[in-house]
Amino acid sequence: MTLWVLLRAAGIGAYVALFLSVVWGLVSTTGVITRRVSRPAGNHFHAVVAATGLVLLGAHVGLLVMHDYIPFGLLDVLVPLRGPYRAVATGLGIIAMYAMVVVTVSSWVRKFLPTRLWRDIHLLAIPAFILALLHGVFSGTDTDRPAMLALYVASGLFVLFLVLVRGLTVGFRPPRPSAPDRAEPVEAPHGSPVAS
Repeated sequence: MTLWVLLRAAGIGAYVALFLSVVWGLVSTTGVITRRVSRPAGNHFHAVVAATGLVLLGAHVGLLVMHDYIPFGLLDVLVPLRGPYRAVATGLGIIAMYAMVVVTVSSWVRKFLPTRLWRDIHLLAIPAFILALLHGVFSGTDTDRPAMLALYVASGLFVLFLVLVRGLTVGFRPPRPSAPDRAEPVEAPHGSPVAS
C-alpha cells in the first residue's frame, strides 16, 4: 500500500512540477516577471522545478515497475501502447516523459546548442504538459476525487490562457537581448595577445 501511495504522489508531484515549469516559462517570456524577478533567479527557479519534476517522474516510473498491483514491466513503462493498464492513456504519459527528458536535458547542455535549436526544443514543454494532463485525467486513479479533478481543470485552463496571451502578444514583447560581441585579440607592444 505504501508503494501505491508513493507512486501516485510522485506522479502528481511530477505533474505539478511540470505545470509550474511551463507556467514560469510562459510568464517569464512575456516580460511581466522579468521586471520584478532577476533573470538569474528566474532561470534558477525554472531549472530547479524542472529537475525536481524529472526526479519525481523517475520515482513514479520506478515505483510503478516495483509495485505488483498492476504488473508493469520495464518495457511497459518505456514503450507506448504496450502497458497492461489503459494503454492509450499510459502511452500518452510515456510520450510526455520523453518530451520532458528532452526539454530538460537540452537545457543542461544549452551552451553546446544553437539558440534557435534550443528554443525549438523548449517548445516541446507545451505538448508535454498537454500529454501529461491527458495521462493523469485518463489513467490516474485519483481523477474522480474532486480536488484532483479541480487541479487538472484549473492547471489546464491556466496554461491555455497563458499560451493564448503569449500568442497574442508576440509583437508587443520586449526584444530579447542580443549576444554580446566577442572581443578580438590584438597584439600587445611586446608581442603577447591581449583582449581589446
